[in-house]
Amino acid sequence: MTLVPSNSLVNAVTAGLKPYPMEELSKIKAGLVKAGKPVFDFGTGDPRIATWPPVREALIKALPEISQYPSVKGVDRLATEQAGYLNRRFGLQVGGDLAVIPSQGSKEAIFNIALCLVGRAGGKKHIIYPDPGYPVYRSSTLYAGGIPYPVRVTNENAYLLEPWDLPADVQKNAAAIWINHPHNPTGATAPLDYWRRMIDWCHKTDTILLSDDCYVDIYDSAIDAVVPAGTLPAVERDPRPVTPLQLSTDRILSFMSLSKRSGLTGYRAGLVAGDTRIVAPFLNARANFGVGSPDFIQHAAAAAWGDDAHVVERRRIFSKRLATFGPLLQDLGMINKIPSSAFYLWAKIPEKFGDDDVAFVLDMARIGVIASPSQWLSEGIRGHVRFALVPEEASMQQAMSLLREYLK
Repeated sequence: MTLVPSNSLVNAVTAGLKPYPMEELSKIKAGLVKAGKPVFDFGTGDPRIATWPPVREALIKALPEISQYPSVKGVDRLATEQAGYLNRRFGLQVGGDLAVIPSQGSKEAIFNIALCLVGRAGGKKHIIYPDPGYPVYRSSTLYAGGIPYPVRVTNENAYLLEPWDLPADVQKNAAAIWINHPHNPTGATAPLDYWRRMIDWCHKTDTILLSDDCYVDIYDSAIDAVVPAGTLPAVERDPRPVTPLQLSTDRILSFMSLSKRSGLTGYRAGLVAGDTRIVAPFLNARANFGVGSPDFIQHAAAAAWGDDAHVVERRRIFSKRLATFGPLLQDLGMINKIPSSAFYLWAKIPEKFGDDDVAFVLDMARIGVIASPSQWLSEGIRGHVRFALVPEEASMQQAMSLLREYLK
């Protein structure tokens, strides 16, 4: 039998994939645990906060005696609660130009939408996205046969992707553009004027605006005293992060998730909302992807979308963690400003450690403090590290002491 080189047994995209960054962190963590060392994991954005009890109760109650195939369209109760959330939080009315469908978290929907958009409008193949950013923007584009186009965003431009400054051929051939605010990994938010200009650019260039709104409900908890749950200021006066759907539905999709809003990372529950002309064929395509969530997960998700009080408590926890850990990194000269949204701190490595962030993270892991290097969250950015503020308060305090000693 003739041996075939292993890289010819799969396509070039699959053969060329690097290990998913978070999996590398899991291996490091497992090694520390096996060695009996305490681990303080600031790597993966998977907060350890107890699930709101009614979610678990709704799941258990919905467990069927007979298991049957779920529908990608979702159960009626889920559709009702998702529409109610969009109306309470953003003032959106589902129907007409605005449609909503469920997803298994946001990751699978973010990946699969590229399959539906690359090649649209006579052959548009570029998908533009921020760098640093979510690695799936790139991998999904490659799998769909598109052309990834990362755009470096920095503190100097407030981490705002500005496509109007890109080469004319890229703007002309853009099938879609990803925008992510609040931004992973920096926590940066976008002002309303930026969203207006972005939407105008998308309309002029016939580019689909894909808004990764995974962190839209994770913001400074002090705002809850100004905008209590159930109130809805005009978008111009709303201090909370916005979704571009509040300004237009034309050529816009929003990807939202219960992973961060409600802590349902393991449940895999989210939604896609936006232009009906895109959502409808996307739903039809999804019947081929096998992404229908079990009905009991959908009922649990419905409970989460239907309640805002448990999200208020999560914001309080995240704001406290930012206020606890942020000043340490400021004191160490690693950050200038503590972000008001998401739960990440994007820090500059002290000069004495050089700019090899991967080596820095691996060495720091020896003391049990795990973080994510910038090279794993970007396309070549060196010298930064992301701390995801997911450990409990007591663990965070211990990690801070270790980190201070290590860095000083």
